[in-house]
Parts: sequence; structure tokens; C-alpha cells
Amino acid sequence: MKKLGSPHIMHVGLNSPKRAWHFGRHSHDYHEIVVVMWAKEKVSTDYGSVDASEGDVLVFRPGVAHEEWCDASPPLETIFFSFDNRTLPAEIPLKITDSKGRLRIIATWMLNESRILNPSESSGLMDSYLGAFIAEMERIVGHHDSPLVENIRSMIIREPAKDHSLETLAKSAGLSKFHFLRKYRDLAGVSPADDVRRIRLSFAKDLLISTDEPLKNIAQKSGLDNETTLCRLFQKYYSRSPGQFRK
Repeated sequence: MKKLGSPHIMHVGLNSPKRAWHFGRHSHDYHEIVVVMWAKEKVSTDYGSVDASEGDVLVFRPGVAHEEWCDASPPLETIFFSFDNRTLPAEIPLKITDSKGRLRIIATWMLNESRILNPSESSGLMDSYLGAFIAEMERIVGHHDSPLVENIRSMIIREPAKDHSLETLAKSAGLSKFHFLRKYRDLAGVSPADDVRRIRLSFAKDLLISTDEPLKNIAQKSGLDNETTLCRLFQKYYSRSPGQFRK
């Protein structure tokens, strides 16, 4: 892909309607990106309709007319941001599936920084986040994991607190535990347990950044059992306590 000039962030916001929501046909003279955090957003363009679920990213280019809506339940939550009219690589499609959750993490950082920094402080940092977001989109488009790995990772991301034991994951893949473990390691370069742990920690880190929930609740929602386990894993993998990370 061609390298692009440094883009400049214009706005970052959160869309969290409490009821069924509809935004009629419209277009922009800038790029807009929508990261679906919860539930599902539906989009219609001249090229067809798309359903975007949790973890999906929508890319609206300048001048592309589109219509957006969602149902009342479960409630939709998206982070959206716009940036100046620089050329994005043509290979980046309308919808990207972010199975590793990296784009959602970057978008969360961008939203939180936009709330605590004044414009003069945030400009360079926000543009750096945006550059990292675009680079990760390019990486995703140019790199395709095995369908087995993608499906397993997507399942963990959707419900990190669910039972994701080796036996459960192997069953969902239709393989014996032995063959699943060997095949997953060969394809992903890590064990299924490594990916479960990584995704749960990433989800916990996301909640620490974006909410004021107690550590006990975050541990449970992330599938990390309890506050003690959460703290131990944060120290091991991030060399910081959850409380230090939140600050």
C-alpha cells in the first residue's frame, strides 16, 4: 500500500443513543470512522447495506452518501472521529473486522484524551493516535489470519467472561483438544490460552480507561475471576497495578 501524509484529527465523539436511532442519508467533505463498541449498527450506501457488530469499524470516505440506524435493544454505542481530506489507501473497505481488538483500544484512548486535554495539548497526540489507527487498518487489510484463529478470537472478544477452556474452544472448532491445540499453535504462533489471557487483559484495560467501575466488577466482566487475579496479571504483563494504569 502507498504511504499517506500525516492526517489531522478534527473531532472525536461518543454516540450512545438510549432508543432506536436513525441518521438519514448524508455525506461529509472529510473522512469519518465509526468504531462499534456495543450492539450493532446498520448502514446503507449506494453500494449496498452492511451490518456492523461489536469490534467492527466503518470507514466513510468524503462524498460517500450513507444512512445509519440501529434497533432499540441492546443499546448501541460507537466512538466516531473525523479527519481531514487526505487520501486513504483504496484497499481499505467500508467495513473492517478488528478481531484482535486493537482498533477499539486506540479509539478508546482517543476519546478519553479528547475529554481531558485542551486542543493545544491534544493536537499532536491525537494525530499520533490517528496515524496508529490508520496503520493498524492497513495491517488488517493486508494480513489475513486463518479462519479458525479469526473465529476463535472473535468469539472470545464478544464474550470475554464466558468459559473459554481448551475443551470449550476445541468443541466450537469441531476438533479434539489435542488436534485443536496443535493446529492453533501452528496457525497463530501462540496457544489458545495465551490468546484468551491477552484478550481478557485488553478488555480489562479498556474498561479501566473508559469507566470508573470497581476493580472487582472489571475482573468479573473480563473473565479474570477476581481482583487478585486482575492485579497479579497486570503486574506480570504491564509492570503496573490496575490503579496505576487508571491514573
